[in-house]
This record gives sequence, C-alpha cells and structure tokens, in this order.
Amino acid sequence: MNNPFEFFGLDVNADRQTLDARYNELKAEFKEKRFLEGEEGEQAARNLGYIEVYYEQACDYISKRDMGSNESIYIKVENLIKAGDLTGAQRTLDEISARDGEWHYLQSIIYYKQNWFLECKKQLEFAMAMDSTNPKYRNSYDKLTKIMASKTVRPEDLRSKEQSTQGQPVQTGIPTCTGNCCCDMCLANSMCNCMSSCMHC
Repeated sequence: MNNPFEFFGLDVNADRQTLDARYNELKAEFKEKRFLEGEEGEQAARNLGYIEVYYEQACDYISKRDMGSNESIYIKVENLIKAGDLTGAQRTLDEISARDGEWHYLQSIIYYKQNWFLECKKQLEFAMAMDSTNPKYRNSYDKLTKIMASKTVRPEDLRSKEQSTQGQPVQTGIPTCTGNCCCDMCLANSMCNCMSSCMHC
C-alpha cells in the first residue's frame, strides 16, 4: 500500500491526534475479531501485523510534513527574539508540536537571554543530538561552554530554572547575560547575528 493513511481510512492531511485515535480504535477491533472463525478472523490477525507498519509510516510522514511547515514559524520566532519579545517568541515555540533541532536551538536562545545557562545548554545538546552535522549548534554550544566555565558568569546563573516557561511571563530588560559585555556580545553574535539571513547563524 503506497498510502498508509488509506489503511486507517484517513486523509493524508490528518494530524497525529486523529491518526492515534484511529490506530487505537482499529487495533482494538482487530484484537477482538482475530478469534473469529474463518477468513474474517484470519484477516483480522493479518491486519494486526499490518497496522504497526502503516502506523509507523504515517507517523513518519506527519513528522516530516510538520517539520517542513515549521520553517515560516521559525522565522517568526527569530523576528520576535530580535525585537526583544521573548514572551511572544516562547508562546509561538510552544505551539509547535513537531520539535526538531532548530526548535531546540531557538529555545536555547530564549533561555540564554534570560540567564538560564543550564537550560540553554540542555537545549543545544538536544539540537546537536537531532542534527549532529549542523555547525551552528556545535559552535554555539562550544562558546556557551567556555563562557559558563569563565569567571564572568554568576553562580546563580548556573542553576537550573525551577519552572517551565510555558504559560509563564518571560522576564526581559536584563542589561547583560554573563555579567560582562564582551562575553555577552561574543555568544550573542554566534547565536543570533545571522537571524537576518533567515535560519542560518
């Protein structure tokens, strides 16, 4: 079957939530019918094997489709960060369900601008794990690590934030992130100065 969505009786534009609901519904139905005698039971048993394959294919399609549609949203997030609207940038990121390396990279910038260095580092690690060939993620991680190891970072900035930013107001107006303007500029340039060229820093 070239289109795994046909197996579930869904359109190719169906979202993950709809797919999951239909998958659970059909799987329960096949499990019940597999004990029936004759062709109906045999077909239900075969469908139990098919459903896992088609579900995985459909999930992969949805993930790739959603990631492709995220590009324009990422540009919006970058523009909000450039404008200093971290609350808007965070809110927009939170609305994205398919979170790839670029999502975690942008999240790291938001955390960095709030002095949440440990959270920033974690997000860069997620980004590198998802896309190990992206030099932007590695360069930002290396520079952040050096700054965190320097004496310019206050001890309280090396502590993990206690609450999620989702739904919470984001603090802005902090004069410097590292306590040193030169170090602040160094990391900021590596992470943000290429936003004007869309998605490549």
